[in-house]
Amino acid sequence: MVFRFSLFLLLQIMLCQITFPQQYAVSSVLNTGNWYKLSVEKEGVYKIDLAFLNKLGVNTSGLSSASVRLFGNGGKMLPENNLVPINDDLQEVSLQIFDGGDGQLNGTDYCLFYATGPDEWIKDSTNQNFRHVKNIYADQSYFYLSIGGTGKRIASNPVIAAANTNVNTFNYRYYHENDTLNFLKSGKEWYGEEFSNTPGNTTSRTFTAVLPGSIAGPVTLKTSFAARSVGADSHLDVKANNQILTSLTIPPVSGNFLEPFAKETKNSSTVVLTATSSLNVAYTFLPGSFNAQGWL
Repeated sequence: MVFRFSLFLLLQIMLCQITFPQQYAVSSVLNTGNWYKLSVEKEGVYKIDLAFLNKLGVNTSGLSSASVRLFGNGGKMLPENNLVPINDDLQEVSLQIFDGGDGQLNGTDYCLFYATGPDEWIKDSTNQNFRHVKNIYADQSYFYLSIGGTGKRIASNPVIAAANTNVNTFNYRYYHENDTLNFLKSGKEWYGEEFSNTPGNTTSRTFTAVLPGSIAGPVTLKTSFAARSVGADSHLDVKANNQILTSLTIPPVSGNFLEPFAKETKNSSTVVLTATSSLNVAYTFLPGSFNAQGWL
């Protein structure tokens, strides 16, 4: 009884010290008006034209361009830290309107908006690179369109400076990650393609990344791979455009019920490629035991 009473007092003291700086909207913007839901799958600039508006069911006859409004919060995962302030309601998205100057959307007029998409690239200033974070709860970001009032617009820059820099090279980031398998049907660790000799599977797979330009220089490839091999190491050979990057060793598992189901290894390797417009990444899994399996 003494222990339970002390624990209760401790919890009371901790709760009294918690502050809640979050401010909440009086009501949602979705409370009034007619709304049309649309989605995007990745980061980019998206176009809304009359054909799309008609498909949504919007009456585009005499449609005022100023009345088109778009709301959304981007679509990335919410922070797990409860003390991080978040927007509890939809925020308005700035649009760029191309209406020919007549104040109406007709003919070939359209709107543009920028969307971040459900996934996220996080800058690592210490290591001077980026870390990709996949949204494990959604594959799409959603936005809500309404007609009425005066919408938020991208401001025009009245002064455009003369170009004085020529850009010939740039860093490009690409990722491939399919969340199709969760070993324990619990938690946040997901894996994709299976590598094995079991029926319907294969021990070798090649993935092609089509690039927005030509590569002539270093390419850094980051791989995360898990394997289940009882009693013996498994290996994974990695190639980029037929050049060997690395050979990974994945430790075995014991097969005991209370031991890990699979073991994971991560690797980052760099190779210098000659001019090419595509990148072919080949993985070959070398099972360490009978019925061993691997997952990208």
